[in-house]
Amino acid sequence: MRFFTLLLFLFTVQLAGAQVFTEVTTQQGITHSYPGNAGGGVSFCDFTGDGLDDLTLATGDGETIQFYKNNNGSFELLAPLVPHQEEAKHVLWVDYDNDGDKDLYVATHIGVNRLYRNTGNLTFEDVTEQAGLPIEEHRTFGACWGDFDRDGWLDLFFTERKWPASQFINENRLFRNNADGTFTELTAQCGAADYGKKPFCASFLDYNNDKWPDIYIANDKLTINALLRNNGDGTFTDVSEETNADLEMNAMGIAIGDYDNDGWQDMYISDIDDGNELLHNLGPDSSGTVVYEETAADAGVGYYGIAWGVNFFDADNDADLDLYVCGMLSGAGAISNVYYANNGDGTFSQPFAGFEGDTTSSFNQAIGDFNNDGFPDIMVVNVEPFASQLWQNSGTANNWVKFDLQGVLSNRDGVGTKIEVYTNGQYQQRYTHCGIAFMGQNSGTELVGLGSATQADSVIVTWPTGHVDKLFNLAAGERILLVEGMTTGGDIAVDPDVTITVVPARETLVEYDLSLFPNPAGQFLNLQYDGQLPFTRFAISNLQGQLLSHGALQGNAISVGHLPEGAYILILWNQLGEKLALKWVKE
Repeated sequence: MRFFTLLLFLFTVQLAGAQVFTEVTTQQGITHSYPGNAGGGVSFCDFTGDGLDDLTLATGDGETIQFYKNNNGSFELLAPLVPHQEEAKHVLWVDYDNDGDKDLYVATHIGVNRLYRNTGNLTFEDVTEQAGLPIEEHRTFGACWGDFDRDGWLDLFFTERKWPASQFINENRLFRNNADGTFTELTAQCGAADYGKKPFCASFLDYNNDKWPDIYIANDKLTINALLRNNGDGTFTDVSEETNADLEMNAMGIAIGDYDNDGWQDMYISDIDDGNELLHNLGPDSSGTVVYEETAADAGVGYYGIAWGVNFFDADNDADLDLYVCGMLSGAGAISNVYYANNGDGTFSQPFAGFEGDTTSSFNQAIGDFNNDGFPDIMVVNVEPFASQLWQNSGTANNWVKFDLQGVLSNRDGVGTKIEVYTNGQYQQRYTHCGIAFMGQNSGTELVGLGSATQADSVIVTWPTGHVDKLFNLAAGERILLVEGMTTGGDIAVDPDVTITVVPARETLVEYDLSLFPNPAGQFLNLQYDGQLPFTRFAISNLQGQLLSHGALQGNAISVGHLPEGAYILILWNQLGEKLALKWVKE
């Protein structure tokens, strides 16, 4: 009896200093369970714009999507924001029109994939058809947004599994954002279809560190996963075989992150009980080809259940990425949801973290920090009869820093930005996504663990334009808004192989009492306005939106003598990032 008491005492002491996740769904008033096939999407994105991570939970056929507003750490179920009642899969908040508020894209299973534009104050209109997106019935699971041509506007990629399979050939779909509220399908021209397979989800990444967003596709039923390399000219090349990324498996979800902090993005892909796969990015080989090696078993993350949602995240803020895996098996003895802690040496372990005995049937997950304490929490969508679960992170003694992103010439949300952090000689990176895991969307605020360090020594931010901002000596516990050009006086250096489109949609314009003179202009174009927030930067484009000149605004005169005669658009930004566009003529 004394021996048992001693063991219990030691176990209690260990738990007192350990990181533990606690299920707080009921306390938060969240009532949700997904009735459909393979679960439904989950977003931890701040859709209200108040800086707090909200929740969006997909629902089945005949039900409306659930929107939970975060009120300082407690959730409020809102009235449905959109009338979507088809079987919702991926739910993604995306600022596709660069107007500073979040629009909603819903991938649908046996229904229409719909784009809902935010017209302000969380009022939405269905713009699917007028945007040029397909309105035929789809059988879609996953979608993702990324600026594949780096023109400053987010493009759409979604997977499709047609039915009946015997009559149709599956293909994925790529739509380029035209920067005017419409899209053009470029699937065939770009080589992005990955024909004839059985795709579940896909994600953008930069596997070869060339700044051009590539695409990785998780294909089911042994139809071989695909890695599409972005050639930087509007086309993709299938490099699956040459990179060793051509896994033949029953792939569902994709996690992307640099788990060994070597500067190259790795991938973790879920599978059935054959085991999940961990693609360790080795960087370029002797011929210059970036290659992967599969190391799941050696790393201790094989997971031999039936897995779906997967995510890399730094659960304990010790400056390396851990893993969380959702499993569909339930009941006694089942391998269900598992947390893997990164040991810092390329391997993972399974410490006590509060998930033991959680054998619900889970498919989808997203990561956010709902109580804003600097430690990532997990929202898991379970299928009926199991209720979905919100897991609150108790935290550790480790420190952290947070980053929000605001693109200027890059897309407004900074999707596709790489953030590199150095602390006490240790390196780590984050790459920003809009669509990840298995039908998931993580928080748009990037959370970076610092371990015991009290500051991040340096932070390097590489935006989709190619522009680099550098910050130094950032105190732990801070949340920092990263604005493109903030460390370079507003000047943004665009890579020479990138063409930016800067003409904003008409609805994004802020109202100003402003005049330009002379107009037509010769050597200089002057601005005149009174008593309003000053403009801080400018851009000049032709009428097609192609960027010709840009920079920080010094005073109220802009040199235009170098431009040929013709009509142009002047874009101005104030300190809030609001835009104003005016037409003018060069003589």
